[in-house]
Amino acid sequence: MAYRDLREFMSLLEKKGLLARVRTEVDPSWEINGITNKLIREKGPAVLFENIKGHKVPLVAGVFGTLERVALALGIESASDREVTEEWARRIEHPIPPRLVKTGPCKENILMGDKADIDAVFPPVLWHKNDGGPYIGTLSMVVTKDPDSGVQNSGIYRMMCRTKNETGLYIGSGQHGERHFARWRELHLGKPMPVAVATGTDPVFVLAGASKLAHPPGEDDYAGGLRKEPLELVKCETSDLAVPATSEIILEGEVYPEERKPDGPFGEYFGYQGDALMSNVFHLKAITHRNNPIFHGAREGYPSESDYTTMKAGEVEAYSVLRKINGVVDVHSPAGSIALKLIVSIRKTLPGQVNGIIHSVWGNPRLVRRFKSIIVVDDNVDVRDPDQVEWALATHVQADRNIMIASRCPGVGLDPSQPHSKRGWTAKYSIDATMPVEEYRAEGKEPPLMCDDLDIKARVEARWEKYGINV
Repeated sequence: MAYRDLREFMSLLEKKGLLARVRTEVDPSWEINGITNKLIREKGPAVLFENIKGHKVPLVAGVFGTLERVALALGIESASDREVTEEWARRIEHPIPPRLVKTGPCKENILMGDKADIDAVFPPVLWHKNDGGPYIGTLSMVVTKDPDSGVQNSGIYRMMCRTKNETGLYIGSGQHGERHFARWRELHLGKPMPVAVATGTDPVFVLAGASKLAHPPGEDDYAGGLRKEPLELVKCETSDLAVPATSEIILEGEVYPEERKPDGPFGEYFGYQGDALMSNVFHLKAITHRNNPIFHGAREGYPSESDYTTMKAGEVEAYSVLRKINGVVDVHSPAGSIALKLIVSIRKTLPGQVNGIIHSVWGNPRLVRRFKSIIVVDDNVDVRDPDQVEWALATHVQADRNIMIASRCPGVGLDPSQPHSKRGWTAKYSIDATMPVEEYRAEGKEPPLMCDDLDIKARVEARWEKYGINV
């Protein structure tokens, strides 16, 4: 099913006992930080803070805090982790263009010029104790447009609030939004580029924005594919950008691509405090919002709910690429790896097959920055079972034969394993944890048989209820 808006999805979560309401007054300078941190770590429910000290706008967080809730955002119930990956991958192969409508709930209130005040619609939440200031979450969708093609991009970028009409806007190198700024600067030096920020959208719009998808089309179309029907968009009041019609809050403004100001520090999804740095500056021109708007935010750090959105999005991208390669059975990116590790199971039939798959990942422009390590296992190993993967590593790997290191590869600039002077570059490694069949056969032998007795396991499983053992 497609949700009309965030509120409909929240209602479903509450009905299923997956969303809690906090009616007690909470302090935005520390309590929201502590509560969301605990709930994410313990895989608790999403939470709606209805009474934030000194502010009228409520805040919902943890909406994507478990894989179950990510699946529900796609309208998928009672499906395995692998089935969710497969369905997500199928949907993004069939993007559906958005439908432009004249108006929508996000236009219920229109505040222009001096009447537009960021502080009035965003509670000043300090997501981490040492942050440089309040941030407009990390789930607000920044909308920009390619100056040449006109294709829109929607990405999740950090924005630190400075004044009632100004925030930072940090976009990492290589992101579509950063490319839009660079191209605009070439074409319109000294002139501001229109930018919009959508907060509290249909959940699949966030999932599309968390992905690294090829353009064209843009995230508007991919969100349509994920929801299996067009996403409704409305034009902004001050530019020709289009934003989701049922959004809770829309900020409209502009950015001078050459302008920079200090931003941060900020607690990043790697689990470490990100550095203070120079970022672009977003200048507010207008705010439109729903009646009684809801701020949708997220605490970063580790763990965070973006671990699940980013991990699953990366897994889907890798699955979309690798499933077309003969022999690939399944792929998985564990949440704890914050989307830096990929585990691939294969049905091995050819010499060199493992290395071919590894190079297919590192040679793909959509995947090369994302995955720092790759483990390849046989098809009898469940890539989603860490114990089975550990067993394969323990029994199939010789370090001098099966580990490959690639130096000076593109990486994630936030990775704290690299000192500042080397950020953005990384050494990658892969492990071939498949049974070394070729080496046995080169010696005229066959690999040892597994003593798994699959037929007996199946017979026992079929009679399990008769044994009276609860597991």
